Amino acid sequence: MPRVDRWSWLAVGLFAVGMLVRAALYFPPAMYQLDSDAVIAGLCAFRVADGQFPAFIPGGTRVGAASCYVAAAYFHLLGNGRVGLALTGLTWGALYLGFSLLFLRATLGRKLACLGFVFALVPPEQFMTVTYAPWGYGEIMASCAATLWLATLWRNCGALWQRIAFGFSVGLGLWFSIQTLMIALPAIAWIALKRRRAMLREAIPALPAVVVGFLPYLLANVTRGFPSLTQNWASRPVSSWWQAGDNFVWLATYLAPKLFIREYAGWWSLPALLALAYMVVAVGFFVAARTKARRPDAPCSLDELAQLLLLVSAAVALIFSFSNAGTVRGWTVRYVAPLYVAAPAACAVGVAALWRRARWLAVAAAAALIVPNLLFYGLPGSRLRAGQTAQRRDDELFRALLAQRGIRMVYGNYIWVYHLNFDTDERVAGVPSDALYDYYDYGGRLTTSPVRWAAEGGRNEVRRWARVTGAHGITTTNGDLFVFIPDRPAPNAGRLLTTLRGAAP
Repeated sequence: MPRVDRWSWLAVGLFAVGMLVRAALYFPPAMYQLDSDAVIAGLCAFRVADGQFPAFIPGGTRVGAASCYVAAAYFHLLGNGRVGLALTGLTWGALYLGFSLLFLRATLGRKLACLGFVFALVPPEQFMTVTYAPWGYGEIMASCAATLWLATLWRNCGALWQRIAFGFSVGLGLWFSIQTLMIALPAIAWIALKRRRAMLREAIPALPAVVVGFLPYLLANVTRGFPSLTQNWASRPVSSWWQAGDNFVWLATYLAPKLFIREYAGWWSLPALLALAYMVVAVGFFVAARTKARRPDAPCSLDELAQLLLLVSAAVALIFSFSNAGTVRGWTVRYVAPLYVAAPAACAVGVAALWRRARWLAVAAAAALIVPNLLFYGLPGSRLRAGQTAQRRDDELFRALLAQRGIRMVYGNYIWVYHLNFDTDERVAGVPSDALYDYYDYGGRLTTSPVRWAAEGGRNEVRRWARVTGAHGITTTNGDLFVFIPDRPAPNAGRLLTTLRGAAP
């Protein structure tokens, strides 16, 4: 039996720390950021339990339904609820951490991989927010990390199982989201740059594995005209070169900096400190690459690693700039999140190079990139977590009020009401004011029957809804939101929704 060295033990310990950090984000349960989006996989899991086999999370054909099946398994074991949903997210987090560690060990060696793994354990807050909620992006990043690891193995060795596993990872990742092309394409190019002519012959066993992993996507698309391409707004190309250029400028000046350092808030701010730390680490990386610092235990040379990082950066920039997804402005860091999957390797090399020249600078730069993230995560004891816990407590009281009053429908903004469908096991229909976001048609399922209802939103919103429906009742609160509860049911749910949606300002 091979002897386990101290660096492997350290890696196991770091993995345990990473799992504890992620578990602390889920337990004790609190509301998620973007909560209604975060429970969509749970609603989808209800359909799996009913014998359906969805290929995609509702809301289009963009993100694969893998989380729906994982959540359904947890619900079967533990009952429906937020615990099973949290374990779904934690499962993907564990896979992301595991594959990231394997990738780092395959590229950096056992010693330096431990340093790089710290940056994977404690990524920027925006990356953590994107990946911890069980809404499809956890499995996307886990797939990206697995693909990078298997690409490294194929590039360095090329055993049959490595090629088959790489193909399966690529295919499965494409089912999760075609966004994984941001990693799959550069990984394939990186392999080809080293193995050249042999790659075509070696790729033959990998192709059936791609199809097997991609099968859920194919089965859901082949008989319906491939809606994942024809009806998926995000997968469409931009309409002009000008738009592609504008998307690139947006990526370079806002989205990529936001992924790594949050928003700029002045020279003497925490984001500015993070930006400075990344610049220092980047300088360390380029110095190491330029001087070709010796790394006797590293499977990949610095030139090879730099090659991979450049390929990933180029793929992310090109795919984002030339896809319609790049035209969306706002908090869309999830669209370029694969960029960070390869970043810990660069951070490790940069910090190690600084360590050889000025240890205090290496420690300061690493601490600046790691410690602040823990403050932003919403861990127990933080202000964010206290707010999420209070929100959950308010919501529990609100649901108790709904049950007491026999309310069957709550109308309002999607963000505020749609999670009620999950938290009440669909006993209360949370119906969004925009019908486009009623993914499971809870409003339509009420048909034309009488319904006891409530409306939730801002003070002026609920007053307007009460006025246009001619209803009388009481107004109460749910945290910072106002809730109007009529004193009698609406005689026709369908007509009520038509009236409410027609009252948009």
